[in-house]
Amino acid sequence: MVNMNRSSRKSIGLPLELCSPRQTPKGLSKKKHDHLLMLLQWIPQAFHDFYKNTPLLGQQGDDDDGED
Repeated sequence: MVNMNRSSRKSIGLPLELCSPRQTPKGLSKKKHDHLLMLLQWIPQAFHDFYKNTPLLGQQGDDDDGED
């Protein structure tokens, strides 16, 4: 016969409050930001401000393309 009772395992404790992993948004390289702006034609108009206001990384070698 199959036991249809719930498992007697202890419940998992979840945190009461989740913290944001980052206080400030990560920026994009100038190259990626320019590509993103070219793709705005396929993104709904309501979201354009979010993408246009994405911060840029500094210009002193902070290129997150992975190309060195």
